[in-house]
Amino acid sequence: MNPSHYPPAVYTLLYADETGEIIGLDEVQLLEPVPAGRIPPLVGLLTSADQYLAYQSGLILAAWGVKEGVTYLRQLVETRVDKTAVLEPHRLWGEDNVYDVIAEALSMAWRYSEYDKAEVAAILAQILTLYGECYFESKLKQVLLTSDLMELVPAVKQALQLALAHQRYYQASQLLPVLAKYDKAYALLLVAQFEQLLGQDKRIQYNLEEARSYL
Repeated sequence: MNPSHYPPAVYTLLYADETGEIIGLDEVQLLEPVPAGRIPPLVGLLTSADQYLAYQSGLILAAWGVKEGVTYLRQLVETRVDKTAVLEPHRLWGEDNVYDVIAEALSMAWRYSEYDKAEVAAILAQILTLYGECYFESKLKQVLLTSDLMELVPAVKQALQLALAHQRYYQASQLLPVLAKYDKAYALLLVAQFEQLLGQDKRIQYNLEEARSYL
């Protein structure tokens, strides 16, 4: 997971704009228009023996709405890549934030490309089934708040309960604003429960306040 050793051409594919200036992968995902000439070499990198390189290529391609990239990320979810590798270790906690980052890339395909929204929603639903067991920092929360994903509300409710069951109280509270946006009555039923959990994690207060802004 040390991109500095990549050949210059690969490094440029992943991290540079069309002028060659290094802007980082996050900004490459947002390049407009999508640099079509980069798509074939990035697709080729999906089969790299360097799993982190393949993963980063998938994040870019998926964000651009390229099917091979979306399919690659879906395979990572379905095969539970977190069981065999740590691709997105949190800088402080060390837990793998990989599914949070994958969700963000998929949301870019949803918002900025013509990619099949039903397929993206189906993958996000799969990711939500991992919400109790796996770590999510906040990207999935933002995806759900900024995209019109009403069909995922039942999966969000289940994910919140799974996080509570795994004693990930703050992580569970991240979904409270999402539910407040899409199902106010259900969210209101949860507010008192999360108020009682403030003693477990003071950060819950932030999500309570955000949820109230939707109620």
